[in-house]
Amino acid sequence: MPFIVSFSSFNDETAAMADLLLPDHVYLERFEDVPVTAGLASQTIGLSKPVVSPQFNTRHLGETLICLARAMGGSLAASFPWADYETCLRETLAEKWDVLMKDGVWTAEQMTTAGSSFRAPALEAATIGVEGEASAFPLLLIPYDSLRISSGYIGDAPFMIKTVADTVIKGKDGFVDINPQTAAEIGLGEGSLALLTTPCGEASVRVHLDEGIMPGVIAMAKGLGHTAYDGYLADKGVNINELIGPVEDPSSGHDAAWGIRAKLAKA
Repeated sequence: MPFIVSFSSFNDETAAMADLLLPDHVYLERFEDVPVTAGLASQTIGLSKPVVSPQFNTRHLGETLICLARAMGGSLAASFPWADYETCLRETLAEKWDVLMKDGVWTAEQMTTAGSSFRAPALEAATIGVEGEASAFPLLLIPYDSLRISSGYIGDAPFMIKTVADTVIKGKDGFVDINPQTAAEIGLGEGSLALLTTPCGEASVRVHLDEGIMPGVIAMAKGLGHTAYDGYLADKGVNINELIGPVEDPSSGHDAAWGIRAKLAKA
């Protein structure tokens, strides 16, 4: 792709690569429909409403697309006839709009499967192997989510990073949790520097002893190791995604990765 445009509301890794930045409002500043297409008994649509006006020079992505279509003219412009994104939502949601504005959610009449002849196909149980040979990588590395570290597409805010324990990140060093018995076998103690290696890569880490971790297993928090954002978040800790590769579930074809074999050695 010769030209990259980022609509991110934050100075993230994608924004750092982009040729043009057109930041969207954050979710507290914009209208947004939230359809739920699976997992519920009936079709459901939610509505996110703005609670504050935009604080910076940003524009709703929907309005950016409407303006682009208008500028291109012809049938494309005719397909986007709305003045702004809120008007687009109000007209396309039609009778649902009033319900959404009042209740915040619209639900269709509940569907029933009574009398249905549908039967789920039988799936053969398949063994999913963890990547790496146990002889070369005797430990199992598991990622975990932390309430104090955002591991989604938005990085932690500065005040959140300040609340992260110094057994998860200290300065620029990220930690792995390890059972004291396993650490003793390797010759590592609390706070020791170690080299963590997996079939996908390696990283320098510190060690935190934790009786709650099963022997032979090490755990690392997700959401660190960013290369963008600001001085509070950038270049701190390890991005565990760089150490873990995809593992395909042979029954569904979906990614079933949840861990990878690893080894720790004194740095």
